[in-house]
Amino acid sequence: MNHIKTHRQAYIITILCVLLFTTVLLLQPFDALIHDYWQILISPSILLTDYLAVGGLAATLFNVLTTLLFNYILIKSLKLHFTGPILAVLMTIVGFSFFGKNVLNALPMYLGVYLYAKATKTEYKNHIIVLLLSTGISPIVSYITFGIGLELYIGLPLAIIFGALIGFILPAFNTHALRFHQGYNLYSTGFSMGVIAMVGTAIMHGFGHKVKTNFIITYDYHWILFFGLLVLSLLFILISFIYDKNPWKNYPNLLKSPGRLVTDFYRDHGIGTTLLNIGIMGLLSLVLVLVMKIQISGPMTGAIFTVMGFAAFGKHPFNSIPVVLGGIIAYWLFMFVDPSLVGEGTKLALLFVTGLAPVAGQYGLIPGMVAGFLHLLIVPFALSFQGGFDLYNNGFAAGFIAAITVPIFDLIIHTREVRRG
Repeated sequence: MNHIKTHRQAYIITILCVLLFTTVLLLQPFDALIHDYWQILISPSILLTDYLAVGGLAATLFNVLTTLLFNYILIKSLKLHFTGPILAVLMTIVGFSFFGKNVLNALPMYLGVYLYAKATKTEYKNHIIVLLLSTGISPIVSYITFGIGLELYIGLPLAIIFGALIGFILPAFNTHALRFHQGYNLYSTGFSMGVIAMVGTAIMHGFGHKVKTNFIITYDYHWILFFGLLVLSLLFILISFIYDKNPWKNYPNLLKSPGRLVTDFYRDHGIGTTLLNIGIMGLLSLVLVLVMKIQISGPMTGAIFTVMGFAAFGKHPFNSIPVVLGGIIAYWLFMFVDPSLVGEGTKLALLFVTGLAPVAGQYGLIPGMVAGFLHLLIVPFALSFQGGFDLYNNGFAAGFIAAITVPIFDLIIHTREVRRG
């Protein structure tokens, strides 16, 4: 049965890649496509760099395709089967291929993780999740190569060395970071990379180079992306019934899960129920976009894909809605105090705040709302600390929120239980 499911997964991914490539070729002639794709590859790529604004829709989709295929082939070459974490990471990679990730700027980090595996005499595939997520700090490679103004023969080797060093450090550091927030931040690797990016930014400042974040955004493809994501969400729901005649059967059990790391919905509740949850979370994300009147950009597309991906790895409506509600309250507070405080980063945080979903899953509605509220307050400061190199900036911020709030919630709830007892 597992053999059949594995072949079915490969079949579906192959069809999706062929359809995506066909769509790309219909949108733009191949020579123009390659020119625009090259603009993406040589972009400094730090936050926020919307590849839709840099290269257009066709080139961005081609970047998504090449990045997805490269990582999928890597997974298959390591003879790994799909799990909730792997599915979550792949969808996150797809999302961030709209802003910041490409095949070239990811390679040095992959080399670093490989060297770490060799140095520790562990198998490369044992680090697959950290390996794939390490691309979240890949803009540092692009920035050193193309953004500082160094000659290519200097910038490229320096970027490779810097990226490989980060990849080498990341697996060990990520293990310690998990203890910091106790598994209540689903974007744990984002927190680890935020700390490393902060050190990298400080080093550059120390050598006299002040890092400036980007703001390159376009909303020209809002409705195309909206309906594309709508169709994709509905497809996940449809495919869930192909894998399981009644995916709703296990869904109530999935909704009871706190979602704390490491929670694998794929393993615990089956692929059908997991795909159903992914589709539902995609639809809820689009409802939020409509209700809050948010325009969809490349980064916003990445946020929605991330929400959908982690619906296989800890997120569901019951633990996500409370933190989103807290974020909305903070958003409205910003609008009341000073509308200029509400930028693209704040809107993105309304979706990325679901990285704190386990807080609501473990402690309930009000603690979840408090965590979501605080998250939106700290996100802008987190960006300024890490220089825009960590694409998972919300994971960086969420790590601090979880570390601060969880001990307090533990104390309050434990004290309340003792009094009741």
